[in-house]
Amino acid sequence: MQIIQSPLDSRLTDYHLLKSKESDSEYFIADHERTAVRLLNSDIEVKSVFCTEKYWEKHKSIIESKLKDQNHCYVADKSVFEETIGFHVHQGFMAIGKQRWSKNLNFEHPILVINSIMDSENIGSILRTAAAFGIRTIIIDSKSASPYLRRSVRVSMGAIFHLNLVNTTDLVGQIKKLKGSGSSIISLSLPKETNSLSGKLKTIREIENPKNIVLIIGNEANGIEEEILHLSDILCYIPMKNQIDSLNVSHALAVALSHLIN
Repeated sequence: MQIIQSPLDSRLTDYHLLKSKESDSEYFIADHERTAVRLLNSDIEVKSVFCTEKYWEKHKSIIESKLKDQNHCYVADKSVFEETIGFHVHQGFMAIGKQRWSKNLNFEHPILVINSIMDSENIGSILRTAAAFGIRTIIIDSKSASPYLRRSVRVSMGAIFHLNLVNTTDLVGQIKKLKGSGSSIISLSLPKETNSLSGKLKTIREIENPKNIVLIIGNEANGIEEEILHLSDILCYIPMKNQIDSLNVSHALAVALSHLIN
């Protein structure tokens, strides 16, 4: 354990001014106590921990059991902690983990596919919802926000640490492979987005016991890309009342999974 006296300490580079910092890196930050503890309890590599003395005493045993090098646990008083990260906190406990992307392409069904979803908080909520319904594999295209952005990790509440995440620059090609191997490709899409494909359109209640599900969700404003809709076996939607035509994407996902996943 290392005592930190200055917010300018070079050992704290990963934690400096977090609100203005979202750079490409192989590492990510867990900036909430519960999420950081779940990171420490996972099998993901942890680079360092930064906390106040209160949280060092509270989580000393788990930190010591996880970190290979105890010199990478940094402890500071609250004023130094807050000046380092650039904002006030109720909890003074953070950790840096190494991003993990699955290289295993023998995907475990059911599979969730994320197409062009840009909001990092939506991504975090999607991960948490997917994990809650038992999904293990999530394919994320290069047009979507990274699930390892600070807000995504925070909103996921640690669910991200127990998922097989796959990133792809060729989502269409990946879906074709899944379709060719016997997966049922189901796109969650609004009726107004599928006029030319009305023959594939079903309500979520009309889909009975699908096997080897690959469920696709799309962009918050524009939905799923046209080419992917054409590849889909089923386009499903959630019937709604009171002139409501759409739900937040993570809420819609929860409704869909409650019907599709047994």
